[in-house]
Amino acid sequence: MNRLDTSEIVDGAAPTKRLFTAAEATRALVLVRRILRDVVTGYSRLLDLHERVEAADDGDAHDCSPDKAEMVRLVEQLQECMEEFDQIGVELKEWTTGIVDFPSVVDGREVCLCWQMGERTVRHWHEADASCACREPIRTLTALKKIAV
Repeated sequence: MNRLDTSEIVDGAAPTKRLFTAAEATRALVLVRRILRDVVTGYSRLLDLHERVEAADDGDAHDCSPDKAEMVRLVEQLQECMEEFDQIGVELKEWTTGIVDFPSVVDGREVCLCWQMGERTVRHWHEADASCACREPIRTLTALKKIAV
């Protein structure tokens, strides 16, 4: 499932935080979309299985062992996806609607370029310490040309 070449990580050292321009973030969407599809689908399935297992624990007679085994597999798959996001340098902010932040710097201040599954390009941003609910159109950044590499 690993879609990323991890050969760039040397001696187990953690990579430095990557900063994205809007163009770089949009180019990264090819990979981010594939991983995010797995996350959203897997998370939805995990929630469904969790409900079934809870119902079985409340006295339902059917055996929930296969559901529990599937839950373990899904959790492992989701952990792999999160590791891939870490390697790319992005942060998953919302599991069900698929919102991802790309760290950036504008005029010396840290911001997040924000993308939601279904959008064609990265077109929004928010302050680094703000939630995705505060995202604004990227055109409101006064110094778009100065977004760090």
